[in-house]
Amino acid sequence: MNKHHHNTSSPCPHCGRRGGFPAHLALSALFLAAAVFFWWSGRRGAAVAAAPDAAAKPASIGALSEERVAYMLSPAGADACGSCLTAADKFLLGKVGVAAAARTRGMVLVRAGEYQVGSPPGVGDPDEQPRHAVALDAYYLDAHEVTVSDYMKFAEAVQANYPEWAKPAAKGGTSAVRADAAAVIASCPSCPVMGVSPKDADAYCSWAGKRLPTEAEWEAAARGGTETAFSFGDSPDGIGEYAWYEVNSGGMPRPVGTKKPNPLGFYDMHGNVWEWTADFYDKGYYAASPKRSPAGPEKGRDHVLRGGSWAFDPGSLRSGNRASSAKANDDIGFRCAAGKAEIDRLAEADAAAAI
Repeated sequence: MNKHHHNTSSPCPHCGRRGGFPAHLALSALFLAAAVFFWWSGRRGAAVAAAPDAAAKPASIGALSEERVAYMLSPAGADACGSCLTAADKFLLGKVGVAAAARTRGMVLVRAGEYQVGSPPGVGDPDEQPRHAVALDAYYLDAHEVTVSDYMKFAEAVQANYPEWAKPAAKGGTSAVRADAAAVIASCPSCPVMGVSPKDADAYCSWAGKRLPTEAEWEAAARGGTETAFSFGDSPDGIGEYAWYEVNSGGMPRPVGTKKPNPLGFYDMHGNVWEWTADFYDKGYYAASPKRSPAGPEKGRDHVLRGGSWAFDPGSLRSGNRASSAKANDDIGFRCAAGKAEIDRLAEADAAAAI
């Protein structure tokens, strides 16, 4: 099949041919530019609706005007030159896919749907009840907790938001603390960063083009499609295969991703370090939580923490367990999220800018 198809009874106005391959390759660039124009402006649907079957044929190639693009997307234009646009669309979709993959490297997609959050009666604390369903839009979440190495690249780049143990003297720390920090980084750069506040965590995620996950997003990802106390079942037996906690951690955080992942491919959702979420904490929030995309109370002091840590018992590592704090600590870290719709929008912009 020819890459450029013309209807034999209706010559293409852009090269004047009734069939066969185009006389010059510049025509392909024209159609690609047309596709880019509508991909970027979001007006393709409007152009199709505005272009009747008998759309006027532009007299000559000239500039790529809206009139010319409208004709190419009309039934008459598509019949004459449609395969070129199809090829251009496929090319653009490939570019968008590459851009989206670059923006979500190291992340796992959680599909849109309804998820159960909270714990059943008799399990956990009162703030985990009632168990209820929430509808979430598709989103990405980091497969691993943010590491010391990655976080320190950010802190050094912006010269701010240093972890409590790594603040230089000019930022309120001491030389002794700085020396200790260097030792920690050198000994375990792949450990989860800790000693950061919710504001620090949010600043890192923004710098990386992401955001903190909501509490509901965090729990949906942690459960991995399960409704049991842990992502691997109701019994804590075997938790050492999935988590660093008080029994096996040796009293310190451990490198990320060294235990088994949950069913969705997330590591360390149980244990290693507690994780900040974007939500403010309210012990009674579940009783009045919105059914769709809950984002926590509008105001508050403490932020919700999830997942448990290297210093806690298995009960604190349950998928439904809720905790809270307002300050940095040596067993609190985080991971970042990003809405799929936002990633798609940014990837389209990246693809258009690269052409």
